[in-house]
Amino acid sequence: MCRVAVPLQYCRVEIPGLKSYNLNRGMSNSDVSYYGEGLEAGQCGFTIHRAKDENNGEIKCTLGIASEAQESVGTMSLIVARAPKPPELDLSRGADHLNVYRVDDNLQATCMVRDGRPVANISWYLDEDPIDINELGMPTVVDLAKENLQSKIQNLTRRLRATDNGKFLRCVGYHPAYPEGQAETKRRLDIKYAPLPQRQPIEEFGYEVGKTAVINVTIEANPRPSFEWAVNGQKIREGSHDNTGMIQAEMARELGNGRYVATLRLARINKQDTEKDYILTAYNDQGTEEYTVKISTNPEPKGYEIGVAAIIGIVAAVLFVILVISLVVFAKINGRWCFSGGATVIDYTGGDQQHHPNLTSDGVDNPHHQVSTEYINGNGDLIKKDEKINTAV
Repeated sequence: MCRVAVPLQYCRVEIPGLKSYNLNRGMSNSDVSYYGEGLEAGQCGFTIHRAKDENNGEIKCTLGIASEAQESVGTMSLIVARAPKPPELDLSRGADHLNVYRVDDNLQATCMVRDGRPVANISWYLDEDPIDINELGMPTVVDLAKENLQSKIQNLTRRLRATDNGKFLRCVGYHPAYPEGQAETKRRLDIKYAPLPQRQPIEEFGYEVGKTAVINVTIEANPRPSFEWAVNGQKIREGSHDNTGMIQAEMARELGNGRYVATLRLARINKQDTEKDYILTAYNDQGTEEYTVKISTNPEPKGYEIGVAAIIGIVAAVLFVILVISLVVFAKINGRWCFSGGATVIDYTGGDQQHHPNLTSDGVDNPHHQVSTEYINGNGDLIKKDEKINTAV
């Protein structure tokens, strides 16, 4: 809509990819029709019935006014969305010059969404989790002047950790002309790391004497480690038995994303078995880790699995109690706060009279006691001047 505050003589519009049209209420065709309340109302509006890519660009309306010798001209930019190409994801090579990385490697990645109108937006994810914005560089927009297209480029730098292994690094482009509003490309991260340590020893409860015992230990590593158990100094590789045939080390099961379960099966346990250490060794080309397991016929203690939050709460409570006790001791020693009632109060306003502290039975000056020489030993009678006092012989 182009408009002025006075009636118009004519209304002419120029649209990229279309002819120049002189519009009024009676004019309409398959491409453009007049829109508004009429030239007499000063309105020069139009409707494009079907926007096409060639209509993208600057639209101009030219208005003829009876009282002016020169035409009035207005312009606007019409953006006809064009879907960009699918996102392109480029990753730096790993330490071995392949797409295999190690823990603490710095991953450099670049995502580009080319030739969109308007420019697309980019978001990064690791599986479904958004990437920390501090790991992303400022995006760069590149203009292609010929067709008024734009490309967006953004870099990512991430220090890899074991928990990234097996996850998809995803670059997602958002644009109104994409069929579903977005498109993405992704790459699965393959990160090598040694078996991860755990809290030692691993304690298992609830076994029954005379019955089969199954010891399971879940290990995280990449690539798949080899497993070996040691019981009473005898080593048992996975998939084999000890020399008695009573203890079997089963082949480890893969859980996915670098997690494995190593299993040791005891055919029939006795009391002595609960006093042994069951040592599992896991190793791959990245390193070796040992895990010591202890088993018990006792039920698992309540609250055995105490969480980090609970530990922090307990420590905070202990520190608070220590602080309160310290403040109470400080106040009692220094006569502060609620202990200030027994402190010595000295009145220095008595002129030339010498001050004699008045002591309570506890040896502390009583600030509420008034010094007087008119009473002796609690006797209620006044002592008259020059009067002798009879005392017992």
